[in-house]
Amino acid sequence: MIAITGASGQLGQALTECCTHHGMDFVGLSRADLDITDAAAVKNFFFKHPCDCIFNCAAYTQVDAAEDNPGEACLVNSFAPWNLARTSIPVIHISTDYVFDGSNSTPYTVENAPRPLSAYGLSKRMGETSLLEGAFRGVIVRTAWTYSARSGTKNFFHTMRKLFKERSSIGVVNDQFGTPTLAEDLAQALLDLYLMKQHLKPMHVLHYTNAGLATWFEFAQAIARLSNANCTVKPITTSEFPTKAHRPAYSVLSLQAIEELGIKPRSWLDALESIFKNKTAHV
Repeated sequence: MIAITGASGQLGQALTECCTHHGMDFVGLSRADLDITDAAAVKNFFFKHPCDCIFNCAAYTQVDAAEDNPGEACLVNSFAPWNLARTSIPVIHISTDYVFDGSNSTPYTVENAPRPLSAYGLSKRMGETSLLEGAFRGVIVRTAWTYSARSGTKNFFHTMRKLFKERSSIGVVNDQFGTPTLAEDLAQALLDLYLMKQHLKPMHVLHYTNAGLATWFEFAQAIARLSNANCTVKPITTSEFPTKAHRPAYSVLSLQAIEELGIKPRSWLDALESIFKNKTAHV
């Protein structure tokens, strides 16, 4: 049996559905079910519920709020992954492009040295370090710009669609480059890594996003077009939309390492279009 922490989040929901579809035995854990920052609670839970892998989808993801609450961000993003791994159960842990500073002009490889610019990025890098230096088994999967069309989830996709209905025009940043990643595609890739037994290897890093690159403006434009939105999307600069946390200007992740394992991500635009083509999509 596998355990999925953060099961109520957009990735956790996608992963639980993926496991159900494949007939896999799992337990989904929200924060109400298990506080993964509580060492005693974690130890007790997994003593009573033996698992062969923990998918850690739980995270403190409020990038700007982390600047004011670095302790809470570190507790969830740094201590909790280590707390899970020291159960001796292999962990598949989700990390982020925000561990990089955005100074590259070519996709970041798994060998590139991290240099986080924000409290959030630092907390995620600390989580990576705790796993890599702890002699644990498993894999850290860095991803980026994750979204889902599932109702009740909060992400750029839903924010844009809401604003399209409320405004006749909207400005979106056009000088930050990354890769929009559909949570359902990421969930399938995580399950594929588990089935390949990557979680049984010494802790290592892989990257997974959809393929290609875009700016937030280009992503918003595509959402507007596919939604038939009556709203004009205008490009703006980062300086015109200041945020408390500094974002990397370029955070495209190299997919070479995961592609060598046989996992070939589809393009971000194909993934986005699939939402609108799928009759069961929540759009």
